[in-house]
Amino acid sequence: GGELDYLGRTDFQVKVRGLRIELGEIEAALSVQPQVAQAVVLVRETELGQQLVGYVVPAAGVQVDVRQLSAAVGEVLPGYMVPDAVMVLAALPTNASGKLDRRALPEPVFEAAVFRA
Repeated sequence: GGELDYLGRTDFQVKVRGLRIELGEIEAALSVQPQVAQAVVLVRETELGQQLVGYVVPAAGVQVDVRQLSAAVGEVLPGYMVPDAVMVLAALPTNASGKLDRRALPEPVFEAAVFRA
């Protein structure tokens, strides 16, 4: 009948704080780091608003330094694309068909910044 029902985007481009972000770009920047085997990025709604959260699985036998990882990603991406929190997981959760289960990813833990008066 000439009518369309728009159900939303099927890609992973999001709009955070007024800026369009392709989550795959952030995932790629995380994944090329030698300490990361797998990475996925989501936007989580928190009491502070929308936050970018990166979930990473460390490479075999490597410990992930979250601060160093964020700094390395900040060298190749603009500041607004660096995840607000990075969660290190033993493995990414999957559903019965073996695909990533984004809903099963844990809630992020945000570190409070320490400031000097």
